[in-house]
Amino acid sequence: MLPLRPRPFSVLPCAAACLAMLVSCDSHVPAPDTPADGKPVVGAPEMSAPGTEPTVSAAASGPKPPAYQAPPPPDPPLVLAGGGKRAVKGTHGAVTTVEANATRVGVQVLEKGGNAIDAAVAIAYVLAVTHPSAGNIGGGGFMMVRLASGEVHAIDFRETAPKTVTTERVLTMLDKDGAIGWRSAGVPGTVAGMGMARDRFGSRPLAELVQPAIDLARKGHKLGARQGLSLGWAWPKLSADPAARAIFGRGKKALAQGERIEQKDLARTLETIASGGERAFYEGPIAGKIDEAMRKNGGYVTAEDLRAYRPKLRTPLRFSYRGFTVDSMPPPSMGGVALAEIMLTLERVRAHDAPLDSGMALHFFIEAARRAYAERRLVGGDPDFLPPETHNPLLARLVDGGYLAARQPPIERDKATPSADLAAAGDKHTESPETTHFSVVDAAGNAVACTVTQSAGYGAKVVVPGTGMVLGNALGGFSETGVNTVAPGKRMASSMSPTIVTQNGKLALVLGSPGGDTIPNTVAQVLRNLVDYRLTIDAAVTHPRIHHQWMPDKVRVEKQNAPPKSVLDDLVRRGHVLDLENTPIGDANDILVEANGTAWAAADGREGGKALGLAVAPASPPGIPGSAPA
Repeated sequence: MLPLRPRPFSVLPCAAACLAMLVSCDSHVPAPDTPADGKPVVGAPEMSAPGTEPTVSAAASGPKPPAYQAPPPPDPPLVLAGGGKRAVKGTHGAVTTVEANATRVGVQVLEKGGNAIDAAVAIAYVLAVTHPSAGNIGGGGFMMVRLASGEVHAIDFRETAPKTVTTERVLTMLDKDGAIGWRSAGVPGTVAGMGMARDRFGSRPLAELVQPAIDLARKGHKLGARQGLSLGWAWPKLSADPAARAIFGRGKKALAQGERIEQKDLARTLETIASGGERAFYEGPIAGKIDEAMRKNGGYVTAEDLRAYRPKLRTPLRFSYRGFTVDSMPPPSMGGVALAEIMLTLERVRAHDAPLDSGMALHFFIEAARRAYAERRLVGGDPDFLPPETHNPLLARLVDGGYLAARQPPIERDKATPSADLAAAGDKHTESPETTHFSVVDAAGNAVACTVTQSAGYGAKVVVPGTGMVLGNALGGFSETGVNTVAPGKRMASSMSPTIVTQNGKLALVLGSPGGDTIPNTVAQVLRNLVDYRLTIDAAVTHPRIHHQWMPDKVRVEKQNAPPKSVLDDLVRRGHVLDLENTPIGDANDILVEANGTAWAAADGREGGKALGLAVAPASPPGIPGSAPA
């Protein structure tokens, strides 16, 4: 969950002016061949007429600088390493999630001939049952879809603000409610998002995809280790809600790992969705129960808010990195732009020349992340509520190679840049890390990277009576000032960064992670491990990670999985302040696909999880995207 009260800040101007890029307004990006000029592609409302000059950013003045030349891709092209001893091989597809039941259901959908999008929808509903700290039907998230045809689509099903919510009300919710409770809930987006994904790109009936979740809710399942742990963390506040206490506890204690949990009300809610589709959720009896509970408990979501909710198809944010094409989530996610800035900056300082885990390699990463996080909030808001004539050129500039190469102050090889030199001090709170990510690939080459969240673990810590549904607490994701202030129907910013990587038009990587503010850094480090250092997918995922987010000006280090002491000492010598923490950074459930189509899936051990691959051909070829029955 994003902090509400960041102080306004301004980024220091770049030394040389740069051109904003021309981009299309389509809701997808075509077959992902790497742009010849290496420039990224982002969404914008219009293009210049043929033969005209590109729009110049507001910051540009004076004579035009020499045309920026992007670093050429490696020749010969880089070849990814493939799997590893702890990776799972799939010759006909693969799935990796944080929870074993969800992974098994995803594979079962693929085995029956469903495509990757069908499997993703089924997984999302199962996670609402088996991993309710983050999996949900009462929260939201983002999905990246890459079709076998090469098209890439971004589905935004982030929650929205109810029509009566104001900044004053959000401030009151934070101060008096501690960012939980009925007043913290936004309008849920997950059911609509899964509906859009299935309708446009799926091939199987909705009832078939929701049935496994219904069965797990009605018949019950045993809590896994991670699920029992997260429930224990949330219990002191979750147990204050009678409906939540009845589901997740036995008397005064939370259910523990290995205990069986049955969710009869949630099973009936899922049956209603399975038979009536998303409109049954947003306009039918479920909406009525949400509206009633909100009115009774002082929440803000109304039946009218629910009827008005719609998911959005966004243009993926595309950039190239060392011969690979990277498609990630655009605003309202701040994750994609941060990822792009980090990777493009690393490429331009040739960070890949530094040895793996060397002080120099980590120093370059910290400095790139520091700058990306200082700037990402400038575009971290719902683009539907921002003036396109200023927002789109700014977004384009932040991921433009020329701007990044000329940005001041420059990265010094042997000295850390104080964060205060980049921008005025801002809020020191961090985004809640309790989110979850899953990745799916099918035999045809369709792929899904999906990140869903309740914002905080178990979200608002309340359950809508009679539904079994835990509500998210996304309203705390709005800011007091700036582009991320609240407005009716507006989406709050996020760090979620589902990402798909291709090479020469072929699927290569499906990436993402939970972790709040750490998400873009986690995705960047896994990507760097795979491309720059050619680690196998299991090694890239389990490798030590660090984190710097501009403010606070310190480097988080995984205490139990840290780089060698000599390397940490080297960072200190360069002026970095280290903070060794017991908390792991991220949970990257990712997939690598070789040029021959063989998939290697890795489940990050930081939260457990399970990866499975298909070793035999499915009963029928993966369903054609967009062929799902109405």
